[in-house]
Amino acid sequence: MQNPFEENSSAVRPTLLTILCILTLVWNAYKFYGAIPNTFNPEKVMESKEQANEMMMDMLSKYMSEKDLEKVEETQTETEKMFQRDNLVLAGGVTLISSILLILGAIWMWGLRKKGFWVYIAGNAVGILAPIVIFGGSIGWSIGIMSLIASAIFTGLYAINLKYLV
Repeated sequence: MQNPFEENSSAVRPTLLTILCILTLVWNAYKFYGAIPNTFNPEKVMESKEQANEMMMDMLSKYMSEKDLEKVEETQTETEKMFQRDNLVLAGGVTLISSILLILGAIWMWGLRKKGFWVYIAGNAVGILAPIVIFGGSIGWSIGIMSLIASAIFTGLYAINLKYLV
């Protein structure tokens, strides 16, 4: 059995594939690192969010009318749903899983392995569906749609390079 992390020595990796893999690796390493506090220390994340909300409301109160401030507070109430402990832990865990799949897919595509493309698609599917299921509402759908757009672009660019993958 061939080592999955070993490059296919009979082919040359195209420049576009190289760039895509590097971007995928860097972005998903960043996402993985950012998901760790959500998963393992959600109380600290919740506390930081509360402090940020207080600072924002103090700043906005100087420049906005009472009516506009009430609208901002209503919006904050919806976003607070995201920052509940269980949601943070679940979202962080799913982000860790999605990032691992995306990194693994990129590593395999770097080595010109076609199965990396399918693992990459699985990681994207998890990353798109998770916020919709976990958060729901307009926030979950917004995150899911933004993930879908970015995933579609990158998946399309990777698909262009499928002919080079074995």
